[in-house]
Amino acid sequence: MSSTHTVPPAGRAGTAYRQGRRGPGVRAALLTGGAVAAATLLVHVYDPAQEGSYGLCPLRLTTGLLCPFCGGTRAVHALTHGQWDVAMGLNPLVTLALPVAVVLWVLWLVRAWRGRHTDFLDRIGLVWTLIVAIVAFGVLRNVPVLAPFLSPLT
Repeated sequence: MSSTHTVPPAGRAGTAYRQGRRGPGVRAALLTGGAVAAATLLVHVYDPAQEGSYGLCPLRLTTGLLCPFCGGTRAVHALTHGQWDVAMGLNPLVTLALPVAVVLWVLWLVRAWRGRHTDFLDRIGLVWTLIVAIVAFGVLRNVPVLAPFLSPLT
């Protein structure tokens, strides 16, 4: 019975092993970054505030409630035009999460370049923290008292 797990050799050969493993991880990070950059360019060029430009939020359409991401596309558009205050007014969650996402992407790219596995989403505590934060923001932005601060419609 043979094992499918390969143990990297020691010394200089170990470096070659890591470099040989560099390709797929770096490629995935660069493709992801390229796709996000292309989508961001699209949002920069085509104003999502124009009626019918990107569609409607299904939650808002069916229930009248704001989802945690409502106003997020308009916030990205505002950010690409240097309007930080407008972006915060449209969706503070997306506006504050974007710099974090950029840092995580850079860490992913650096780790992939060094031949290391990136396991941000393998950490179950981090995943649950993100889920709770997103759900909490979604609930809070629909509380009438907080609507003037968290709603993209004001």
